[in-house]
Amino acid sequence: MRGRDREVRARSLTAVFCAAVLVACGNPVTTPDPGDSGLGPDPVPPPVDLSRAWTTSPPGAEGFDPELLGSAFANAANAVPNIRALLAVRNGRLVEEAYFGGMHPDSAFDMRSVTKTVTALLVGLASDRGLVDPDDPMMDWLSHPSRRSEHDGIRVRDLLTMTSGIQWSDEEDFGPWARSGRPVGYVLDLPIVAPPGRRFIYNTGGSHLLTVIVENAVDGSALEFAERELLGPLGVDNKRWPVMQDSVIVGGAALALRARDAAKVGQLLLQGGRSGSRQIVSRAWVEAQIGRLVAVSDIGYVLRDAGYGYQTWSDRQGGGEDVSAFVMWGYGGQFVWVVPDRQLVVVAQTHWRGTGDHDGRQADAVADLIVHRVIEAALPIRR
Repeated sequence: MRGRDREVRARSLTAVFCAAVLVACGNPVTTPDPGDSGLGPDPVPPPVDLSRAWTTSPPGAEGFDPELLGSAFANAANAVPNIRALLAVRNGRLVEEAYFGGMHPDSAFDMRSVTKTVTALLVGLASDRGLVDPDDPMMDWLSHPSRRSEHDGIRVRDLLTMTSGIQWSDEEDFGPWARSGRPVGYVLDLPIVAPPGRRFIYNTGGSHLLTVIVENAVDGSALEFAERELLGPLGVDNKRWPVMQDSVIVGGAALALRARDAAKVGQLLLQGGRSGSRQIVSRAWVEAQIGRLVAVSDIGYVLRDAGYGYQTWSDRQGGGEDVSAFVMWGYGGQFVWVVPDRQLVVVAQTHWRGTGDHDGRQADAVADLIVHRVIEAALPIRR
């Protein structure tokens, strides 16, 4: 995420912590106003069982304009030469998918900071079980010689919302941190540059602290917990999630998923944490995770009216004018883009290695493909 961080850091240092404005997720169907055109939020279907393979459905049956959607997929490689996968799910059904550059439906692909959203779900699962509280002091879970008195006011919640106040730049810190052999100590040794809860500072090292906290709170390892409580129930049986030098899964990057399985994570959040009849993670946690807990506003590209919840972005214009979306976003243009009003999940995977300063342009091109091609093809369904 180094290229994106340059923009985030420059434009976001003055963003303030604000009251939560929760993004709609699984809202009940409302009765139209007599003057309503009937083209409001789509009806919400029953939650699909995500432990099973996706049911497929043709575009027209799920409210797409087949010609527009077909054009978006047919032109994807021209729009984004590095694209490796593009997939659309609507109403809980797989409508279209395409793979490029030797990829195929069973290819697990490193989606970089999309990992952060999965990490937040692990914290949510631990919270639901009474093992961790978001208001716990961070250092209650991190016994480390680098502890300083300045750390005492930082809560788990502040790590989740990127408001810990710890100085960080992915551009400057990610490489040295990854090579340091001290994934916790490196982060704790950094200066505190803002009071906790007051300033948005994107911090991949802080995301790793979250998986360390989960590791210290649950039985077994964080990876075993993830496989037992989240990935297994979602039917994710082909993934790679490497560990840091502390033998804890990387909290902020490097989780490799199939595009179909990345879509299941988005659909789980869209369904308020449910999979079929099973509540995997609580609705209250999901509402906070996809909510606008921190105002980030315009970060320069990709998201035009951005907010941040628990390790997950939101955009009040992300589904088109006045249509909200929540977004899992990884370096180089990895996206799981969810539009609740259209019951739509779109996944994009792109080759990201070596993109460097081109990261922003590539991410913008992928977002344009999703927002202005795929989402435009998702016609509102009349109620």
